[in-house]
Amino acid sequence: MDKSYWNEKYWVRHMRDDDLDNIEDFWIEKYEGIIAAKSGSLLDLGCGVGQYSKHFAAKGFDVTAADISARALEYLSQSAPEIKVLQLDMTKPLPFADKSFDVVFANLSIHFFSKAETEALVAEIKRILKDDGLFIGSCNSRVAYKFIEHKSTVIEDGFYLEDGGRSVRLFDKAQFDHFFKSWQTVVLCDVETVRFNKSKFMWEFIYRK
Repeated sequence: MDKSYWNEKYWVRHMRDDDLDNIEDFWIEKYEGIIAAKSGSLLDLGCGVGQYSKHFAAKGFDVTAADISARALEYLSQSAPEIKVLQLDMTKPLPFADKSFDVVFANLSIHFFSKAETEALVAEIKRILKDDGLFIGSCNSRVAYKFIEHKSTVIEDGFYLEDGGRSVRLFDKAQFDHFFKSWQTVVLCDVETVRFNKSKFMWEFIYRK
């Protein structure tokens, strides 16, 4: 992944324009009943500035917040110094021992990778989850293709290069069936929501190891 994009473009823009502690659609609240059955260690993978990390820490989880952006992690460290932070690149093996976490959470962070990279990442997430652990997250929906079809090129099925140079994967049901075929599906829901005051089409998912 390109660290410079997240440090010098994405978070520079959103740190300037947005209330970073405000989440327009706090979708995770819909699944609190499922999550409440879990406790212990949680990895927020692609945590950004840590709004969800703070939420899970307040619920009693021992949170490790990981992201590729040093700028985002610096903000999180200053606003919530009690949360452990770690800079990492999700295209590399995750630097954790087998069965380290009860929950892995990934909000809009696993949809930037090729098919091979996504397969490797999902395998790594499964490796670091404890038995019966949950992988909870969200990712872009194929419905959103209408927003990028005139400013992107196809790299492979469902995976695109946008004019700005960022690659993005748009998930459909078939892709979930492929990447998560060895997992137990708890929740898989295609939704329309709002993010940064714009319509957002995404999937919400919970898988059990």
